[in-house]
Amino acid sequence: MFCMKEKVLNMTPNERKKLGINKSTLWYMKKNLSEGKTPKIYEKILLKIQ
Repeated sequence: MFCMKEKVLNMTPNERKKLGINKSTLWYMKKNLSEGKTPKIYEKILLKIQ
């Protein structure tokens, strides 16, 4: 099973739309992960990703 980091980094725009995640939210999460920072993932988004 993928870890959360890999799942976010590999998410496609179609998957994002199906899960109901905003484009900017995914963009900031990917940006922070690629910079080595810990992204702030709110419970609402976390439940959609899992």
